[in-house]
Amino acid sequence: MNYDVADGQTIAIFRMKAHFVAMIVLALMAEGWGGRVRAADEGSTSPNVEQMANDLAPSGDSLISREDWKRRIGEARSRAKRARLDWRLNAPLRMVAPDSPEKIATARVLSDDTLQPGDIVSTDKGFFLFRGRSGPDGQAADLVPVVPR
Repeated sequence: MNYDVADGQTIAIFRMKAHFVAMIVLALMAEGWGGRVRAADEGSTSPNVEQMANDLAPSGDSLISREDWKRRIGEARSRAKRARLDWRLNAPLRMVAPDSPEKIATARVLSDDTLQPGDIVSTDKGFFLFRGRSGPDGQAADLVPVVPR
């Protein structure tokens, strides 16, 4: 069979045949699906038809009017706005207080590796005499409080 591109009638017939074949395939597929559903009614492990219908049924929310839908959106927006405002107002309660300069200086002194035995250091708890490094790792500072005169 020789199809000429210029022959519009031949192309139209070819398309009609293709559409007809596609419809037959769809009908056979639908019949096959129906056969599986009937098997479910006979007690197989396939899902129940009524359950499938309930799953596909529209929910109550999908049947609301446009005005109700707009009202719900407005309420949700106002709740979100209030939540953002509450979050901003309570921000100081969530902030972690930074360490005081005294605590920072104490941590720096205790980790200072240039200390020599006999050095006196000032910490947030008072003055201490550095006697050396101790501990299994040799990193813990051995400090003795200096008693004021």
